[in-house]
Amino acid sequence: MSTWIGHLRIAERLLPQLDGLDEVAFTFGSLAPDSGIPNADWTQFDPPKTVTHFMSKGQEEEGIRDMEFYRGYLQDLSLTDDPQTYSFRLGYFFHLLSDKLFWLRLGMVTRDLFKEPLAEKGLKWVDEVKRDWYGLDHRYVHQHPDCLFWRVFHATPNIPSYVPFVPEAAMHHQWNYIRTFYSESNDYWLEDRSYPYLNEATMQRHVEDTANALSKIYMQMQRNVVPAEGNTMLALLDDAEIAPYAPPLGDA
Repeated sequence: MSTWIGHLRIAERLLPQLDGLDEVAFTFGSLAPDSGIPNADWTQFDPPKTVTHFMSKGQEEEGIRDMEFYRGYLQDLSLTDDPQTYSFRLGYFFHLLSDKLFWLRLGMVTRDLFKEPLAEKGLKWVDEVKRDWYGLDHRYVHQHPDCLFWRVFHATPNIPSYVPFVPEAAMHHQWNYIRTFYSESNDYWLEDRSYPYLNEATMQRHVEDTANALSKIYMQMQRNVVPAEGNTMLALLDDAEIAPYAPPLGDA
């Protein structure tokens, strides 16, 4: 649910705080869940989101079972013994948590505010609001030439897949697409305009709040403090840390 550059902005804030991570592996892992080879109209992906995001068909991101990924692919790893695999999978895990937080704080609020009014105009709310979401991404990468996108992701050849359930070809296909999508200037995305559904101030707030929440969770993980049951590590956060943001989220 969160945007690709949103994930990299969160990773960029976390890297200085989490000692010992492999920067390249963590960066690529932070985008890895959004992998898949699309069909002709981009309505289906291989592998599907049910596989890459550990969720059931028809669910929104609040249904992501991040603890399933953690228990199966991360909890028995050591940063010291295998820094590349650990860093990649930690980035993957944080992506799942970030998607849940984006949906809980921003996605549900946006849907509830705009789904019906946009439907009355014959528009799908997700398609319409994504112009703001990805417009902010384009503006960020073109205004920050030293950001993680350019410095690491765009400048580094594709790395292997460090999870067994997403084929390397699917990851490489999507990583190549993301590089091209943001590196090419496009007036549609960079137009000087208002952002009615999500503006930079709200996006920056989400990036900061999410980085702080993930850092808190990571510190708990280092002390082997994890939920004894349930399907999400967000159970370690206070209610206020996952609460929906009060509108307006954009300029409207």
